[in-house]
Amino acid sequence: MRVLAPCLLLLACGPQVATDDASPNSNDESEDVGVGERPGAGEMYSACSTVAECAPLEFCVFPTREGGYCSAACAPNDDPSPCAAAPGDTVSVSCLDIGTPDGRTACALDCSDGPCPEGMTCEAIATPSGDRRDVCF
Repeated sequence: MRVLAPCLLLLACGPQVATDDASPNSNDESEDVGVGERPGAGEMYSACSTVAECAPLEFCVFPTREGGYCSAACAPNDDPSPCAAAPGDTVSVSCLDIGTPDGRTACALDCSDGPCPEGMTCEAIATPSGDRRDVCF
């Protein structure tokens, strides 16, 4: 088991390289039954390293030096209603501040209350506004 350090959350605008200790396809909770599986390419919460991999979704959200996930924007006032449900419904869907110039937030899976879907890891991050969050990546 590795210790998770807080990371600064970034919005992908181009290629990103994952470090050896942070594979976007690893999952500490993989033995849990019924957690659901990470969706396939281009779907909400699928793995990405660039925004191009997420079309038609508009974001690739990732912590510094790690793999990320494809996401869409939440509705105004941090309303997660446009977000897809979590695979397996073991974690809640929320909105995450990713530091967009227009203040929009992105759909995220909050792992503070349950295990991430298989193929994702729970990461402790700091958002651009300074909030601490546990999010599935």
